Amino acid sequence: MVSIVGIDSRIFIRDTIKKNGMPGHFESVVGIAVKVRDYLEFNQKYIQVMSDAFKSVSLTTDYQSYCVNDLKDLPEKDDILAYFVEHISRHIEKVHVFYTLFSKDRLKEVKVYGRMAQKKKIKLAAPTRTYEELINEHLIHCFPAICAWRLTEYLSPGTIEFHLDSYGGNICEAQEELDDSDFTIFVYPSGDCCNPVISTADLLLDVMDTRLEKRRKLLIFDNIRPAISEFGDNLLVYPILNKHLPSITPLEQKPIDTISKLKHPVFWVFKGDSLINSGIMKRSKTYRNLVDYAATQFSVVKMFDRSKDIDYVQMDDFGVYLNTQGKEIIESYRKLGKPFKPFDLDVMVPKENK
Repeated sequence: MVSIVGIDSRIFIRDTIKKNGMPGHFESVVGIAVKVRDYLEFNQKYIQVMSDAFKSVSLTTDYQSYCVNDLKDLPEKDDILAYFVEHISRHIEKVHVFYTLFSKDRLKEVKVYGRMAQKKKIKLAAPTRTYEELINEHLIHCFPAICAWRLTEYLSPGTIEFHLDSYGGNICEAQEELDDSDFTIFVYPSGDCCNPVISTADLLLDVMDTRLEKRRKLLIFDNIRPAISEFGDNLLVYPILNKHLPSITPLEQKPIDTISKLKHPVFWVFKGDSLINSGIMKRSKTYRNLVDYAATQFSVVKMFDRSKDIDYVQMDDFGVYLNTQGKEIIESYRKLGKPFKPFDLDVMVPKENK
């Protein structure tokens, strides 16, 4: 039996006052990897602990797995998370925390897309990225993979599976090394809403951020472990520093391949009408209900992209249709030999919306 390492990440921002009284601004990307011994067993413990956490504030759960976005508007959010972290900690083997901490004084600009220059050992004049651009245009998009890459030197292939929240960005050396490794990697779209290990990582990121802010503590090595002290010596911290930049800066304008790593079965969503905004659909209660249902089937949900997704459809995948047009597209693909199981999204529409 292999252990599971679930990873999620987010931006960390603080506006501060420097010692000289001038305003300061700090940005970092933080990630958390949660390691559990048995996925199915942890899933059961997660559901029970989350249910108990809601009951502790006289509420009931609506979903199997929760992300921070589900809780953000609840006045009881901090109490729910405090209960959850305290009681889920005994079911977790390790928690690995990652954060970027680059020296601005030593690094004014970062060279990117330099694969050819790197190979020929020539100086790359352009293009470049500032510290902030590197974080916001690259690292924030692919940090789950960078966290996994950093862990590969401490873990052994065949003993763990990486479950990564969906990510993107352009190819970098760290991603290529991860792809070339013997580690098993699954990518979960909306992973923090459908995978209990990724969800736990997402919730711990929020708890750490909130506690550091309340205690007015900086994001540095010595402050991280006390911020989520429930894990004691089972919490390990890994700063991502200037020395890691050659491995994590984008080498070329080539998108990272995550489609081939999707966890199947996949509920491919065909919205049909091009006038329907994908963002609005993803933020709907109907879509969230579908993601939750997929979690009960150990599956994931992804909006179907006709330009690149059809080659990755597998047996037992579902074609989810919102309307007649979506259903017709799915039926057309089925006639061409694509093994979609039709799934009517209507069953996920809340009663108040019907």
